[in-house]
Amino acid sequence: MGTKTFSIIIKTAYENLGNTAGVELFGKTMLQWVCSAVRGEFVTVDYSDKVEIPVLIRPYLNPEAEYTVVLYSDTPLITEKTVNQAVAEAEKSGANVIKLTRGFVFKTDFIAQVDKIYTEETHYYDEEDFVTAFSYRQVALICEILRNRILNFHMERGVYIEDVATTFIGSEVVIGKNVRIAPNNIIKGNSVIADGVRLETGNNIIDSYIGKKATCVSSRINHSSVGEGSSVGPYANLREDVILGADCHVGDFVEIKKSKIGERCKMGHLAYIGNVVMGRDCNVGAGTVFANYDGKDKHTTVVGNRAFIGSQSTIVAPVTLGDGAFVAAGSVITSSVPEKALAIARARQVEKPEWKGNKYTASPEADAQILKGTNFSEENL
Repeated sequence: MGTKTFSIIIKTAYENLGNTAGVELFGKTMLQWVCSAVRGEFVTVDYSDKVEIPVLIRPYLNPEAEYTVVLYSDTPLITEKTVNQAVAEAEKSGANVIKLTRGFVFKTDFIAQVDKIYTEETHYYDEEDFVTAFSYRQVALICEILRNRILNFHMERGVYIEDVATTFIGSEVVIGKNVRIAPNNIIKGNSVIADGVRLETGNNIIDSYIGKKATCVSSRINHSSVGEGSSVGPYANLREDVILGADCHVGDFVEIKKSKIGERCKMGHLAYIGNVVMGRDCNVGAGTVFANYDGKDKHTTVVGNRAFIGSQSTIVAPVTLGDGAFVAAGSVITSSVPEKALAIARARQVEKPEWKGNKYTASPEADAQILKGTNFSEENL
């Protein structure tokens, strides 16, 4: 569009909806969506039903611009293509006014001198662009149109979306090549999905980076980075500020927060990893907890390369586990473990062969009833 234009966006409000300029759709406000349809400089002005449009916009006109485009904040589907078509038609026809379904293109020197617009003729373009948000029902309709526009954009560039009806992708999301997205995925914010990623069913990804050929299954990933070739889920929770190295595995019901995990680390099941700096090739057993909070402050645990942490262990920060350290299952670690050392921190098992039992197992009658699989009451013991 070679002609110099200046845009004025009128901010509208409705009783049930409030100020439409601030309503957020797919990571942008309605005002931001409208702004993305115009080139060059623009200003915003509040709508008033007490004055005509020429009078309302006159204080904001740019006399250096040949044409003035007037749009409304309640039409977030408006596109640059439609605006350009309207300006081109004004140039070609020499008209002072091009009235759109919702908006105008004016010759600037004309609109600066009139107090009211008398034209009745409306020029029609892509009418989907002018669906107006005057109620939440209309907002829902606009959201559906926007959602499909975004999905079509990615599918046209080679992203395989298995079920468009259940897939939500924000406006700022970047997706690479050969990505496959299964049903029920939500990708929001400034997320980046690299080439070859597989998003299986049910992920919620917010402001995160998913590296090449990684796989995520039914997990929540927030403000975090997943390394190339890593797998996350099902039902994992990467809360915030997690850097997961390449070829790692984070399994079911594992929660990680504010941690940096080296490459090829495995944490398969039921673990909490908070405020941890972990080297490469480590194993975290099922049920392990990194106890990072003392009731007042959060503390960091440092784990070296090739460390092994047995199941059901508790690592009480701040401690350091050296390279090759081995923590026996069920241990509670409260002090640092040197490299290649074995740490066992649990009560020794004791057997009592001559133990007389308790009320449940004390009598032969009770043993007989247990063996028969019958119920018995306390008075029978």
